[in-house]
This record gives sequence, C-alpha cells and structure tokens, in this order.
Amino acid sequence: MIVGEDVGTVRRDIGACARALGEESTPRETIRTASGLGLRHVEFASPFTISPALDPTAFRALADYGRSLGVRLSCALGMVSAGHAERTPRFREEGRGDLVAGLSKALRAIGELDTDYVQVVVGMLDDRYDASVVWPEQLDATAQLYRNLSPVLTDLGLKLAVKTHEEITSHEILRLIDAVGSDHLAVGLDPVNLPVRGEDPELATARLAPHVARVHYDDAWITFTGRGLARRLCPGGEGDIDWGAIFRILDDAGSSAPVLVDLHRGEFEMPVCDERWLLQNSDVSLRELSILSSRARPDRPPVMAAAPRLRAALSELATMMHGTAA
Repeated sequence: MIVGEDVGTVRRDIGACARALGEESTPRETIRTASGLGLRHVEFASPFTISPALDPTAFRALADYGRSLGVRLSCALGMVSAGHAERTPRFREEGRGDLVAGLSKALRAIGELDTDYVQVVVGMLDDRYDASVVWPEQLDATAQLYRNLSPVLTDLGLKLAVKTHEEITSHEILRLIDAVGSDHLAVGLDPVNLPVRGEDPELATARLAPHVARVHYDDAWITFTGRGLARRLCPGGEGDIDWGAIFRILDDAGSSAPVLVDLHRGEFEMPVCDERWLLQNSDVSLRELSILSSRARPDRPPVMAAAPRLRAALSELATMMHGTAA
C-alpha cells in the first residue's frame, strides 16, 4: 500500500509510531517496514531504543539510513513526570543524578535526527488522583522542568510536543504552554485520548490547533457503562472520532503536522455519573459531555489486535487523502 502526501487540503507526511509497526523490531527493521508501506515518518518511543548510551553517532547513522529509504525520523522522550522520580531513572543516571542534565543529553542526541519536535507525556491517569502529590502541583513542577530545559531546546531549535494523554486536559496543556512559552512547547494531538477527559475531540482540536505539531491517528467507540461512559478502541473508520472534521480544523489553522498511526492499548472509563469524578475534573463541560453522550452506543468489547487496526488506519488515511475528508 502506498500512502500519499495529502490529508485534507494541507500537505502533510504520513507515518507511524514505531510500536505500531512491530513491537520486537529493531530501529532499522522498523524503518524498512515503514518504507515498504510507503510511510514517510517514524517516531520512536524512547531515545534508549536507538542507543542505550545516547550515543549521538548512533542517532546520526539511523537518520542517514532513514533518509536513504525516504523516511524521516523523530523520537519521543516518553513519560517525563516531574512529580514521579521513579519514572526517570535512566535519564537521571545519564545526568549523574541530575534529571535536567540527563534529559538535555537525550535531547542533544535526538537533535541528530534532524527533527524539530520531541514528544513528551506528562504522566498517567492515576497521577490525577494521587493524594501524595496533588495534580496542580504536579503540573506546576512539570512547567518548571520544561522551563529548565528551555536553554537546550533553544540551542537545538527543538520544541517539546506535549501529548494529549489520558491524564491531562486540553485546557491544562494550554496552561502549560502559557507558563512555559509557545517557543518551547507545542502539542502532540491524540484525539482518541480526549474523551477520557470528557472532551469532545473536535472542540478540543479547535482549542489546540494553533499549537499542534504531531497528530496521532487511531479510532475508538464511545460506549455506555454502568458508571457512565467508556472509550473502546477499534479499527480506523469504525469509531466515533470524526477525522474528517479534525483534519478540516487543522487545515483551517494552517497546521501541516505529520500524521502518525498510533495503536493504543489502554481502556478507560469516564464515570460521569459519579459526582466526585465531576468535582475532580473541573475542566469538564456539560456541552462536551452531552456531545460524547449523544455518540455513545451500548457497551461493546474493544478491538485490540494490531494488524487489522494498522491496515484499517492506513486504508482510512489513504481514502481521506483522495479528498473524501476535505
């Protein structure tokens, strides 16, 4: 299958997160798989998958190999949680106990890929409800961590792209951008995660569109459960994410962000009938909950198998590139 260059009306590269192309593949095998599918971008989940020692020469060599096959490379930092030191031991080791030094070393290595954005994830869903470090304090600490990385980001000409993950709202990401600066922070738009925070993917995309640097493609059903709503993963084109509308919003904002097929694995509930949950999630709006509820169907099991979901994602993107989404 050859994947073209245009989604909607704006030219953008189509690629995949490395994990979607093979869990056990080496970086070069992943690049070859991407090239064989006609993909033009691969994003690796961690710099340590490219070089455990963060050796810049390994990153340069892999970038050269990607270019030889027509595939651009980028690399995420993974989950960089300012409030949970136990999640960043390898970065701390590389920085001899200093997290900022270790992350800076990783960013300098990633810079050898000739990329412009480095994706980060703020945390996990449980972090929102962690009584030991309340969520606003975690976000404040994260903003400070990103500010501490500003000098190396400026030096390398990089921005951090904060992913719309299941623990963070679009409003909170915008507040992070305000606190750190849009010259250092952008957004990794992952629409299937937005309903987990009670957000409508289209309205949230409109809020975030001026800052979107990466788009993660997957699909999901919204279903009713005994406690409220849930997200159930499914093949592209079978779910409730209106990708045509999302691409039109991004087109109108002038975003040419690449699209990365990203096969998610987590299943999450939104207990919107629980008053305590609503009080804990003050960004949730009645309007957006109403939109999600109007799309919800009777509960059904998720579709987790990777191969059919990858095929469906590439097929849907190919269809949209031929104009049906524009």
